[in-house]
Amino acid sequence: TAGGKVRMGRPFTLRPRKLTVWLKYKSGKIQQRTLGGYPDDDVVKVGDNDRGIVWVALGTWDYKRYGGDADSPVMINTTDVSTFVDFSTDKSTIAFGERLITSDDSNPAKDWIQMTIPLEYSSLTTYPTHIIISCAASMYGDYFTGYDNSKLWLDGMELLYE
Repeated sequence: TAGGKVRMGRPFTLRPRKLTVWLKYKSGKIQQRTLGGYPDDDVVKVGDNDRGIVWVALGTWDYKRYGGDADSPVMINTTDVSTFVDFSTDKSTIAFGERLITSDDSNPAKDWIQMTIPLEYSSLTTYPTHIIISCAASMYGDYFTGYDNSKLWLDGMELLYE
């Protein structure tokens, strides 16, 4: 494959404290692993349980620096490591939170669970210009790694303010 290009971010200027979401998740054993250049190439193996992920970032990303456009300032190209952004440490990210989602055979996709993701702010005075919320049934699916039948159902996503 030639990889994928994804533009991320939407205009947003508020400062929520958390993201909550109701979800159901079903996964299986990783069938293929073709990370090819991902910084953590040794993080998963064929046969490991697949994992989902939900993450949220608030930032002041300049599209000229991050390759996107004014509305969606961050562009990631899965075959170009120079476009990868670690939102947990990036200087233009002012808040970040993530939760890994795991599943086992005891309750796959049976019950809805509520997940709360606190946002950790690196700046308590800067207001964001954009928000990114990303949800994936296979956390490395954009690198063609995972279980091809992982499923993530989402409902009731809400930003909370205190």
